[in-house]
Amino acid sequence: MNWDYYINFLVAMFAIVNPIGIWPVWSDLTNDAVSSIRHRIAFLLILSAVMILSVFLVAGRLLLEVFSINLQVFKIAGGILLLYTGISMVQGSASQLTDRNEDGKTNMSVAKQRFHKVFVPLVIPMLAGPGSITTVILFGTKATSATDYAFLIGVVLVTFLVLFLVFLSSPFLEKKVDDIVFTVFTRVFGIIVTAIAIQFMVEGLGKVFPNWLEGGSVLKEAKEVSFITGFFW
Repeated sequence: MNWDYYINFLVAMFAIVNPIGIWPVWSDLTNDAVSSIRHRIAFLLILSAVMILSVFLVAGRLLLEVFSINLQVFKIAGGILLLYTGISMVQGSASQLTDRNEDGKTNMSVAKQRFHKVFVPLVIPMLAGPGSITTVILFGTKATSATDYAFLIGVVLVTFLVLFLVFLSSPFLEKKVDDIVFTVFTRVFGIIVTAIAIQFMVEGLGKVFPNWLEGGSVLKEAKEVSFITGFFW
């Protein structure tokens, strides 16, 4: 078994999912709900992201081919969507809900209503967005056996299990951290997300229009020397 292959995928997934970075947005979107409902919302979000990424891991290339979508075009489209989310985070609107009132007979019914409201941006494009989908497609195409696929899906599960534990720890963290920290961290992470989005768009456009990155482009040079940019993205 190629353990380096699995470990690289694990590192890539943690870098892209970024459980600590997404936590402030999760907190802002759900901190008005009781713990039992938040747990169910977290479960639905994690389940959705794992299912989406698992499908793209196993059949991502085939899906893109069926719809005649080039991987680089997919990165451009995903980058645009991620850019919108990053700008919203910087402006403080990504975690604002116009309606936080849900009515239901059970905690699960209430949780499902909030889940529909926070699916964007938490699942799409943050958890199962262009970065994570492109990564699982690229690693999935290198799998040569059912064992490889099993280990890769296991990595996805481990990554999101850690994220699920972070979500469950939110009440404790919110008591220890001042609201201003949430605000600052969300704005700063929004800048990072915006930069990642632009990187996706530029790389995709660079492949579609190769002359863009010719002549000693700093982005091209950075890709050649940066492990994270050159391999994971």
